[in-house]
Amino acid sequence: MRGYLRHFFILLLALTLLGNPALAVEEPISVPGNLKNDVLYYIVVDRFFDGETENNIPNFAFTDVPEESKQQHLYNEMNKLLLRHTYDPTHSYMAMYWGGDLKGIVEKLDYLQDLGVTKIILSPIQDNANGIFYHPDIKNYLHRSKEDEVKEENIFYSRVSSAYHGYWTKDWYEIDEHFRQPEGDRYGIFRQLLDEAGKRGIGVILDITMNQTSPGHISTEPPEIGAGGFLFGESWFADNGNIYRHGELVATHWDPKTGERDPDGWFHPPQIIWDFGNASKELLEEGQISGGMPDINQDALQVEQYFLDCARFWLTLNEGGYQLAGFRLDAVKHVNERFWRKFEQTVLDINPDAVLIGEFFSGGYRYPPSIQFLQETEHITQFDFNLSEAARRFFAQDRGWDGRAFILRELTLGRKGTHYHENSIQRLGHKILNPADTLEIPRSSLELVTDEEAKGWVTFVENHDQPRVRTFYPQMSDEAYESLIKFQFTARGVPLVMYGEETGLAVPYYPEHEGLFGIGGDPFNRPMMISSESPGWKPTTYETTKKMAHLRREYPVLRYGETRFVYPKSSSRSEDLFMLREPSSCDSGDDCASILYAYSTHGGDFPLRLPALKGYEEVETGDRGTIDGSLFIHLEPEQARVFVLK
Repeated sequence: MRGYLRHFFILLLALTLLGNPALAVEEPISVPGNLKNDVLYYIVVDRFFDGETENNIPNFAFTDVPEESKQQHLYNEMNKLLLRHTYDPTHSYMAMYWGGDLKGIVEKLDYLQDLGVTKIILSPIQDNANGIFYHPDIKNYLHRSKEDEVKEENIFYSRVSSAYHGYWTKDWYEIDEHFRQPEGDRYGIFRQLLDEAGKRGIGVILDITMNQTSPGHISTEPPEIGAGGFLFGESWFADNGNIYRHGELVATHWDPKTGERDPDGWFHPPQIIWDFGNASKELLEEGQISGGMPDINQDALQVEQYFLDCARFWLTLNEGGYQLAGFRLDAVKHVNERFWRKFEQTVLDINPDAVLIGEFFSGGYRYPPSIQFLQETEHITQFDFNLSEAARRFFAQDRGWDGRAFILRELTLGRKGTHYHENSIQRLGHKILNPADTLEIPRSSLELVTDEEAKGWVTFVENHDQPRVRTFYPQMSDEAYESLIKFQFTARGVPLVMYGEETGLAVPYYPEHEGLFGIGGDPFNRPMMISSESPGWKPTTYETTKKMAHLRREYPVLRYGETRFVYPKSSSRSEDLFMLREPSSCDSGDDCASILYAYSTHGGDFPLRLPALKGYEEVETGDRGTIDGSLFIHLEPEQARVFVLK
């Protein structure tokens, strides 16, 4: 009911604004998520830039003080031992720390501003558990070339993972020692980041995971090293999934002395999710998303209060300066909506403009559970996995069902698509051939989500879980990759750039670079960021991304406008895309400009007739012209061109 009321008021507001063209331009419709005409940039903090070498092995965080107990001394020594075995200065083992930190991001803010970024999303910076997760079947060694046969690979370090990614949190109120400064205010460098980013017009969003803690044991038996055949591997951590608040233990997951599990009532009982695709909603919310990672029970009042207080803490941390812009909410489907409704209300009571982006994996029109999540919450938007995956596949010419031009158009158009407007006979035919309603966009999704709300979903070319495009599709040309980026920035939705996307960052396609979802997946999708002086930097890709980001900001029609596909003579509906982004209403000048995206798989000459067209400017070349309703477009194979039409 809450979702339906929201859509009613959005529709009412839309009708009011459309009645006043000036208002339609100046005050776009507000939708869940609070994203405006933004260009987002996601940073895996450890992999962006090493600005402070002293925190690479941050022993300073575990210095003994005289009044501490022997137990605390042993805890400190255990952490320092583990710190030495989780840092890799050679950048050869993909699942170990490589040195990136918050100071490094501060030093790169001018780069991000010049690129056109309006908000950065940081991978979790909260304090993570120090330790090693080991499994004999893991292969995390980075081969530097397709033919690399390295003789010095350390088999043990190739098989381990650490918390470099930030998703094994133990203390949601502290900054991890790998990311902060060795001396002074523990939060000083983060406050500096907020202020320096704010001065450049860049907001900071924190990625925060509230579903699980770090891997931990649930038995009193010691792990067997290299036993082989065990299901989830073994872990050696200074903490066994425990939870802290400003360094003080508040919840014990497992006590190795007594074998007692969860004496404080903060966790769900251990349950393994064997099949994520067919698991019940209850199991998804209460089961372990990965073996050994304790699942937190948000229905427990002490847990709820802990995380609501956590939101207040980060949103008000920088008193007198620029505050946090909002949160990226990790793995939202694994936490119940009752908690999310309280969380979003807490956040918006503090800052009504706070950004809230939920990661509902596989989310989008074609995944009804994600649409249902949006109905059960009020103010959270989502990542559009469906549109993003379809675009990746289409431009890589991986044109199975999801990669077809038809699917890409339908996902972009929403309610304006062909499927939504089929007559009753056509719908019946679809129902007979496809009773599960899975081959196209489920009509139920289109009826529940307005087109305006979908314009606020976050689109991406790459994210921190999926393989990098240039690794997964090594045959993909630079031209096709840049055409994909141009499409991302001109299509509906709010574009997110995964760090390095702007220069085609990837690792070599190598058989042992098998990660989550195939070659190049997690952790091989998280190499170290490179600079313009580095081998592999692609200047044309960088310039393309930069021009598209600035175009996006200059022409809000790309965020708020309508979408229409056109079909020039000699174009192919299955091989080519000609997409117009048009204002729903306008008065004069730039407010009336439209943006044309033109792409052809095989190239050719395409005459396009648009009677109202008087002039154009090509974005990349700057070429301008005055015309009388017709534009003749020449495209090389896999080339995309973007025009401002007036």
